[in-house]
Amino acid sequence: MDKLKEITLTEYKTDDISVQLVARIDDEDHLVLEGYDIGKSVKEFWGDSDYEYWLRVASDYKDTVLLWLIKERFTTSSEFRQWLDDKGIPNKFESWT
Repeated sequence: MDKLKEITLTEYKTDDISVQLVARIDDEDHLVLEGYDIGKSVKEFWGDSDYEYWLRVASDYKDTVLLWLIKERFTTSSEFRQWLDDKGIPNKFESWT
């Protein structure tokens, strides 16, 4: 698997709105959630037909985010390993026997 630098979290379209939210690592190694909404309901709420927004976590705290997400998602190493395998992410399990 290639290393990811960007992944789409959500993308949908209705008659009133089109939404896209992407998580990415920028050129300065910050974690960025970047959104773009466009459509009739955006115009009604914001007064303009499109709305762009960013949430940036400094690179110094990127590992903190990763560790919290792992803690909140997994309770065993086997769950985590299965998830890594399902995504095709290389990993190596070792133990003392």
